Amino acid sequence: MYKFLILMSCFVILGASKCEHKKEGAECSDTATLKDFTGLDGCGFLIVLDNGEKLQAVKYHDNKKIQLKDGQRIKIGYKEVDNQMSICMAGKMVEVTCIEFLESSTTPSRPAKTGGIKPVKMECVETLDPYYNDWMLITLEKTNAYQVVRYTYRTDGFAYYFLGSKGNMVVDCQGTIICECDSRETKCDDVTKNFTDELVIWEKD
Repeated sequence: MYKFLILMSCFVILGASKCEHKKEGAECSDTATLKDFTGLDGCGFLIVLDNGEKLQAVKYHDNKKIQLKDGQRIKIGYKEVDNQMSICMAGKMVEVTCIEFLESSTTPSRPAKTGGIKPVKMECVETLDPYYNDWMLITLEKTNAYQVVRYTYRTDGFAYYFLGSKGNMVVDCQGTIICECDSRETKCDDVTKNFTDELVIWEKD
């Protein structure tokens, strides 16, 4: 009887281990959006998870050829890859172990009996990383920024000043443009004179 119980315990442990291994990275459990960042420091299509995290897919399961479409909603499973290098600094490299394509929708949702579009409050971004989200990446590319400065703005928020060879832009922490001008103009410099707590958070090497 004692030997039988030991044998049964081994089967249970082995079975649980096998199931756990199968679950890791194999299920399509994370929803995300495909975003085209071509032209940004060697980046191409990135997978942007719903929590804002960005992934570089260096391999798809079974080497599948995936038709990439900007804005495509997907559901994926993945595991990190640490034996490859990339010049794109906007996301960690992963192998996509599972992918499902979802219906894309760009139509805002309308709540019942309101007669209008449900307003969505944008997150106020407080970061020292100019690669943090989509609008910061787009602003980096648009201005070809060589420096990003953060300020305290309106007592409870932040503003980011992107100085670049293609232009200068001041953007608040929700991604709204406060000022935009040519790189040789001083209009945005004048705007930031009213801000406080100047901090250079990034400079191009």
